[in-house]
Amino acid sequence: MYTEEQLLSEIKELLENDELYALYEDTYQKYKYYFDTTNYIVLNVYQFNDHGAIHVLLTTRRALEVLKILKKFGIETTAEKLGKPFDWSKFIVSFGALFHDIGNMIHRDNHYQFSVLLAGPIIDELAKKFEKKDWLLLKALTLNAIYTHDEAVSCTTIEGSCVTIADGCDMEEGRSRLAYKKDKVDIHAVSALAIDKVEIKEGDEDTPILVEVWMKHLAGIFQVDEILTKKVKSSLLSGKVKIRIHAGEETLEKVV
Repeated sequence: MYTEEQLLSEIKELLENDELYALYEDTYQKYKYYFDTTNYIVLNVYQFNDHGAIHVLLTTRRALEVLKILKKFGIETTAEKLGKPFDWSKFIVSFGALFHDIGNMIHRDNHYQFSVLLAGPIIDELAKKFEKKDWLLLKALTLNAIYTHDEAVSCTTIEGSCVTIADGCDMEEGRSRLAYKKDKVDIHAVSALAIDKVEIKEGDEDTPILVEVWMKHLAGIFQVDEILTKKVKSSLLSGKVKIRIHAGEETLEKVV
């Protein structure tokens, strides 16, 4: 469904910054074995779904989509509130999304904490390349975005909120964020296979983020409630996100 080449091209277009994209792509290629190893463990030890290269690229693209929409609607990012340029927010969102799941290679429980532990030295190096003066602040905000991507942790930045919502949108058929055993038929499995497509679009002034979800049948709502809704509520964008569900001839909407 998604390819590395396609997603990298879309990320480049969304970043609108050749220097930042070059740093992102070089980092992705350099640490791709991290994502591949994480995915190998997740698939073969935990028997979950994909948490590898495609997931982190897709999460990056979607997080940048959310960020772009927020910018268009005049919502100030945390970096901007701290007097930093918008490109800081792009850096935080991009690398926060890229490394948010690598902690899974250590353990699924509290994986967001392990992600911060593993990503720390990498983000340190990247922040120093991108920002000479306040690199430590940039590093701290990026690690924050990694740490808060899990719904168990409340977001404290707009950039982290972009990452957690983007992560929650990766629930299309075969890409469910909800753990389920392939050989077991229950609501988790049925729901995980029900969703065909998820898209992030511009909403309106009240709810600038619109997430459209197309599903085969309404069992997919379980997936939406258990994954996406919880992540939105843990973010700073709660109340600014509308989820529109298409199931056959039925269309349901809710503001989260």
